[in-house]
Amino acid sequence: MSDVPRALPLPSGETLPAEAISSTGPQAASAGVIPFSIIEEFYKRPGKTLATRMFGVDPFDFWIGRFYVGLFGAISIVGVILGVVFYLYEGIVNEGTYNILAMRIDPPPISAGFGVAPGQTGFFWMLTMVSATIAFVGWLLRQVDISLKLDMGMEVPIAFGAVVSSWITLQWLRPLAMGGWGHGFPLGITHHLDWVSNIGYQYYNFFYNPFHAIGITLLFASTLFLHMHGSAVLSEARRNISDQNIHVFWRNILGYSIGEIGIHRVAFWTGAAAVLFSNLCIFLSGTFVKDWNAFWGFWDKMPFWSGFGAGVVLLGVGLVLGRGRMTPEPVDLHDEEYRTGLEGTIGKPGHVEWMRKLLGEGQVGPIYVGLWGVISFVSFFASAFIILVEYGYLVGWNPVVYLREFWNLAVYPPPTRYGLQWNVPWHEGGAWLAATFFLHISVLTWWARLYTRAKATRVGTHLAWGFAAALSLYFVLYLFHPMVLGNWSAAPGHGFRAILDWTNYVSIHWGNFYYNPFHMLSIFFLLGSTLLLAMHGATIVATSKWKSEMEFDEMMAEGPGTHRAQLFWRWVMGWNANSYNIHIWAWWFAAFTAITGAIGLFLSGTLIPDWFAWGETAKIVAPWPSPDWTQFVFR
Repeated sequence: MSDVPRALPLPSGETLPAEAISSTGPQAASAGVIPFSIIEEFYKRPGKTLATRMFGVDPFDFWIGRFYVGLFGAISIVGVILGVVFYLYEGIVNEGTYNILAMRIDPPPISAGFGVAPGQTGFFWMLTMVSATIAFVGWLLRQVDISLKLDMGMEVPIAFGAVVSSWITLQWLRPLAMGGWGHGFPLGITHHLDWVSNIGYQYYNFFYNPFHAIGITLLFASTLFLHMHGSAVLSEARRNISDQNIHVFWRNILGYSIGEIGIHRVAFWTGAAAVLFSNLCIFLSGTFVKDWNAFWGFWDKMPFWSGFGAGVVLLGVGLVLGRGRMTPEPVDLHDEEYRTGLEGTIGKPGHVEWMRKLLGEGQVGPIYVGLWGVISFVSFFASAFIILVEYGYLVGWNPVVYLREFWNLAVYPPPTRYGLQWNVPWHEGGAWLAATFFLHISVLTWWARLYTRAKATRVGTHLAWGFAAALSLYFVLYLFHPMVLGNWSAAPGHGFRAILDWTNYVSIHWGNFYYNPFHMLSIFFLLGSTLLLAMHGATIVATSKWKSEMEFDEMMAEGPGTHRAQLFWRWVMGWNANSYNIHIWAWWFAAFTAITGAIGLFLSGTLIPDWFAWGETAKIVAPWPSPDWTQFVFR
């Protein structure tokens, strides 16, 4: 006999059916619809906080409306109030400006080292920075308290801890390692844009920083995962289909469906990793590496680029490319996955045990091809073939140099003198035109493949339209912006270094690109997407012992895991999303990342030739004093 009570008492004297507390969706539905306010009342119990465990009492263990306070919440609020007061005092009283966009709160001069005193430059920066640190750490510990109250895992505080570690790295660890508070991050809504822009050139090309590259890759990966997950959930929501439709769709498209718990684990890991690699990116700059361009000098000096070492490398590459793969035993799948012919699937389904243990789903394959898939794959490989062959031409067909210089090789668009001509010599941009043309065909037919597969598997077309948002940025980059400017040379080249150089130089070419308001919005949505992904993934993983990852069931009848997830954010922020509309937020945040970026780039040089000058006209540029630039020069 079960020892779970049939009803649980509430402080008000009412009772809450046990099924709504201890069961997942369908069982909770059988207990009837219970107002969320009644459910919340059950969880609002004193105790279980860190202060109670350490000191035996928590004088702030109460709620103000939906907002939970707690000892660390009170400490955090004090830090917020003090930080805002110090920030505004410096801007309004000391700087004499009421324009909050143009306020600049600078750290002490580098020459002052760790010395800071009242009346000196940087004093209010120090007060604001310390107050903000108290607020962030207090907020983190408050999240721990709420997790303890709801019997959740600690994934959400861990994810937020990664964000706090970024602040600690910028404002504490790096200045301490470099010998002065002057190396800290300046405060100001637009003033920090100058710091972000200048820090890259201070260490030469910051885009060559490998940890910056990894961090940015993870940020975009987070946005991609957020959009894929949001699209998947919205595609099934309010439709008479099952989870199997979604699994078949993803296996048709990618050959693998990660499953309910797997995507949330990846979300949690990716969001946290994006911040941690970014921490390494900035901490190493100036402490261990002063020139990221020169940093890569070790690559050309590696011993395997000459003599016996080169032979070993080429032999190893051949062995890897020549290895065979074992075909796993087939398993039963939906009829949609067994079609033959052009509109059928290829490969046999198999199971990978480590993927099942790590992500929750181990089935790999089969993958759907179809007419659109054939055109997309062939076009992509044609584009890649042209680029790789052109690389070979650039190195004189030397395989060792090809491998050594692979990251530096690039196929560039035609020079400015050719304008928008198509009749261009092959090695002066003709190869770029051909490769880009096939790439256009590939991405357009990939969109058609996403759309037709969604229709065939009866899921929504959210992913296809999300991919269309990404294509808006792609086509502005490679087609529309160059056409409006009148030359193909405005587009990026094909190659790792070419992309990094184009990204670096585009800011110089159109003024300070960081003052482009649509670039600001794109970065906001990019970072916001990573934040949303980490928050959502961590929340679901933290409540997964109640099967909260079964989000389609939870939309029909919320179980205890979803209750805890919603209450956590209600108590943290004062409001919460539910298991449906959080995915609407996810879809739009990811889509707007690309759309706003596309608008910002399209306006550059067409309507706005200099974004810094535009910022001055709009009165959002923080005034620069007369700084001693020699303090930033390393000798």
